[in-house]
Amino acid sequence: MHPSSVFFSRLVLALLFAVAITSPAKAESGGEAAIKTAFLYNFFKFVEWPEAAANQGAYHLCTTDNDNLGDNLLILENKTIDNKALVIHRNINGNELKTCHMVFIGPSENAATIVRELKGLPILTVSDKPNFIDQGGMIGLVADDNRLGFEINLTSANIGGIHVSAQLLKLAKNVITAN
Repeated sequence: MHPSSVFFSRLVLALLFAVAITSPAKAESGGEAAIKTAFLYNFFKFVEWPEAAANQGAYHLCTTDNDNLGDNLLILENKTIDNKALVIHRNINGNELKTCHMVFIGPSENAATIVRELKGLPILTVSDKPNFIDQGGMIGLVADDNRLGFEINLTSANIGGIHVSAQLLKLAKNVITAN
């Protein structure tokens, strides 16, 4: 694909992503879970993993117990990212998490423990738990004025060898970097 086509495609995705984060989240209709699922899918498009992780045949999105995403994750089945299948694994814990590209940590989990176990690995950690990025998590989903947004701990991502695109950083409500 021509470089300008790639740029244009990414620009369009960034604009669509921006629309998603400015749309009101309606938890009572299941809309919030659908928006979170869209975020997870789009994060794959704006993150690069180290070569060993990127060269796997598929991308693996894992969730811990009680992810509160309901059937919304079914929408991602049969999706591809950069010509690789996106494989969904739910209710994953322990060492099995180390085979994932992205882990969504459910609200009832001990996020700090999971983050500590995955620290330094090329695994993007995401959660909607309050203060998630302050606990070393990489991307925290946050509500702001009835809208869903996200914040990024760039330091944690860099430790895992994960490159977060500048486009994603611009859309974040907050970015933590090393001092």
